[in-house]
Amino acid sequence: MYFVLLVLAIAVIASLLRGGRFSRLAKAPLEHVWLLFLGVGLQVTADVLVMAEVLEPTGGLSYALLLASQLVVIAWVIFNWQLPGLVLVALGLLLNAIVMGANGAMPVDPDAIAALGRDSSELVRGKHVVMDDDTRLPWLADIWPVPPLRSIISVGDVVLAAGLIPITHHLMTYRPPQERRRTRGAATPPREEPRPDADPEP
Repeated sequence: MYFVLLVLAIAVIASLLRGGRFSRLAKAPLEHVWLLFLGVGLQVTADVLVMAEVLEPTGGLSYALLLASQLVVIAWVIFNWQLPGLVLVALGLLLNAIVMGANGAMPVDPDAIAALGRDSSELVRGKHVVMDDDTRLPWLADIWPVPPLRSIISVGDVVLAAGLIPITHHLMTYRPPQERRRTRGAATPPREEPRPDADPEP
């Protein structure tokens, strides 16, 4: 999560440096944004309930909430498929959803945990479980440690983060068609027609 947020922050800063504005976000053609917030909310709810020991990390209800959150976000992606970079975002989400669906949660490599100087017992629960010999699709799990962020990322996280860069720039620099037409019209000065009564030059 921290890795994706860092990439998003970098994408925002880069867009601002290239003329992007937060005010453009309100004008961007995003559809069914409530699906995105619902998906994130379901995932946060699952994490909180597991960390509070109300639900088991790989229990039926926590798994259902996690899977529902992924499906809702993917639905939002489908509604907004035309946005640049969203294909990568969708692919990253799909890769993470596949490995979580196969294991009931996101497996985390214990060697990656050790590389951060942490113990497996310190692993934040919620949608995570420690990888073992029974883990399915381990190459899609959280296997790459990022020590500066104290995080471990997956292939899906990297693909998703790569898609955030073009989509963020597009949204922060978006101009409605009518605004683009006005800008082009203002940039082209009207031609001056010669007056019919003008004296010819000698």
